[in-house]
Amino acid sequence: MSWMSSPALTSCFWGSIDDIAAVAEVVVYGTVTETRQTFAPASGVIRFQPVRFLKGTLSGEVEVFLGPTKGGPISSVDYDAVVRGEAHTLYLRSAGNGAWQTDLCSGSHVGAPTPEETAYFGTGSSAPPAAPRDDMPLVLGAVAIAAIALAALVARRYAGPSRLTKTSP
Repeated sequence: MSWMSSPALTSCFWGSIDDIAAVAEVVVYGTVTETRQTFAPASGVIRFQPVRFLKGTLSGEVEVFLGPTKGGPISSVDYDAVVRGEAHTLYLRSAGNGAWQTDLCSGSHVGAPTPEETAYFGTGSSAPPAAPRDDMPLVLGAVAIAAIALAALVARRYAGPSRLTKTSP
């Protein structure tokens, strides 16, 4: 099935692949690594790890708003990418502060680039491997909790007998 004939995209006005590629700052294939769940009805936000760049580049894993309202109210053209580990080809525009945005009308779709996209963009370039997660805050928090627990245990052991209990002679 061609990206131009996708039934989900019939509410969007489509020009040629030249038109949608011209609007996108970055076209990238990769995977969803995290989804943001909110209590209020709002457009989705994901973390996205690039695997291959078809147009432009990104500096590692990025935050992507899935609608034109950038995390605001849900709209009829919000893109649906809410499954961790699922692969997508995203057409992105800058949303400021290092974040990006896409929507249903941008050309983004589930899965690898289509044959039409490969013919237009070529095979693209591989993204650098994902940087290891920075677990230092978690490690420091665990060490701090362990130190507090140890200090409480030592203080209790050397505090002497409790003054609240009565001992018999």
